[in-house]
Amino acid sequence: MGYLDNFKSAFFWSNVAKLAIFFFVVFILISLLISHFSDVFAGNWEAIAEAEWTDGKWKSYFLIRIAISIAYAVYMVSRKSRNYNQG
Repeated sequence: MGYLDNFKSAFFWSNVAKLAIFFFVVFILISLLISHFSDVFAGNWEAIAEAEWTDGKWKSYFLIRIAISIAYAVYMVSRKSRNYNQG
């Protein structure tokens, strides 16, 4: 099975979806901890929402993280399936 044949497989895309969703959630949590550490532990969710998601800022906030999550998942799943095909 070639490298591009993986993209035709439903199994490949289901694994990509699982990993992308997991990485997206982890990525959101880590980015919130880095940028709003004190607000997260204080439970000040209004301040986080105001800083990150108001006035249409949520679109770019989530779209960038979704794109990174999908790209990372495609890379990792294709890398793992390539290793299985070689050995």
